[in-house]
Amino acid sequence: MGKLIARRDRKPRADELGVPDRPRPRLKARKRPPGSDRQVPREIAVFDPENVEKVLDALPPREDVSRAADRLAGLGNASRLEALIALSTTELCVGDMSAVLSLSMSATSTMLKQLRSLGLIASRHAGKQIYYRLANERAAELVELAFALDEPGPSRP
Repeated sequence: MGKLIARRDRKPRADELGVPDRPRPRLKARKRPPGSDRQVPREIAVFDPENVEKVLDALPPREDVSRAADRLAGLGNASRLEALIALSTTELCVGDMSAVLSLSMSATSTMLKQLRSLGLIASRHAGKQIYYRLANERAAELVELAFALDEPGPSRP
């Protein structure tokens, strides 16, 4: 299994492109005047400004973080996770998925629609049936990773 996030080169920061993505704090202590706008970058006392800058450079844009959080939230329900596990085995139509999960057709259909909107699954039409499958190998890796956290592995220093 490969890394979930692979960076070949450092992407230019949003402020380097002239588009501010997230407010970047100035790295010295200063009190904010009462009633000031909270979106304005403020000065913050930090112990290691170099590491703070390194982390700020490595953070993806907020929009990407939000989308990833939504995808992870999609795994936050046992039925949705079971659906992804089932679809990692083979593609299924709504009726078959409903039987596997012991859910109503309506609940299953709604759940599959949510998973599709998150980009975790894809669908294809075959006559009147719609078959669902994992969107790509990354979705399968995400499911595997959720279970791999229980396995002993190398610890980080």
